[in-house]
Amino acid sequence: MTQLEETANEVASLLDAEIELTENGCLVKKKRRLDIHTEQKYFSCILELDISFKNFKKNGLAMNKAEILLLPEELPAFTAAWSNFDIPLPVNFKQRCETNPNIVCLHLETTECPKDFAARLSASLHALEPLESIS
Repeated sequence: MTQLEETANEVASLLDAEIELTENGCLVKKKRRLDIHTEQKYFSCILELDISFKNFKKNGLAMNKAEILLLPEELPAFTAAWSNFDIPLPVNFKQRCETNPNIVCLHLETTECPKDFAARLSASLHALEPLESIS
């Protein structure tokens, strides 16, 4: 098993997701159910999260990216878990947020070990579970 395959399998385990290996990286296939409530309507949908790492290097570093759709009320819990994770964010961390009244799209990008990125992302998604039981 190559280092890339081993890392991809660990990422899949951390995120409870399926993976698809590419030439020098990995696409992570993880789904999330999102329930959107507006004043008069209710939408429930299953979304595939856009998570990947590419340009995997022999030293174990890669360019990690994720695009996560959240409800506005989930954003504080997610970002707190993301920022306060045991492994500090790398200095080159990038984050961009697009919002509308009913949904938030959070773009995350780091250059670090994909296992660290996946562990941080997993902890952030788990931080949303108490909120899901309330709605």
